[in-house]
Amino acid sequence: MTLENKLIEDDCHLKCQRYLISLFGESTAGYFLSPSCYSKEIPSWFSQLKDEMKDHTSAVALWDAMRQRSVLILQESNTEITNEIVRRVTDWKTLKKEDHLMHLSGVKYMFHRAQRNQAISALLLQHNPLFDYKINNWLN
Repeated sequence: MTLENKLIEDDCHLKCQRYLISLFGESTAGYFLSPSCYSKEIPSWFSQLKDEMKDHTSAVALWDAMRQRSVLILQESNTEITNEIVRRVTDWKTLKKEDHLMHLSGVKYMFHRAQRNQAISALLLQHNPLFDYKINNWLN
């Protein structure tokens, strides 16, 4: 790095530092400007990516490789989301089926109660006939 570039970089750093201090105050700006907050460890997937690219490392090739990796991550998350949706739909169908079966059991119960009430009514009518209004109709 040339001396001129170093001076430009230092000047830029100083201006950014002043600007952050004016925005957030000195303590908060110090948090963002401290070198400890930057991750110095290169992720393993990035190291592996660079190793696979070997001599073909260029900004375009690196960008394409990172984009492909992002697409794979999105596809995996979409697969997880799709699996979750399928599971929820299956659960919903199961609940719907159980609800339908509960409804049918209620209808079956009502049907059997109606048959029982009909049988009781027939038995009562057999032993206690209805009053015949035609025979005892003395009002006419």
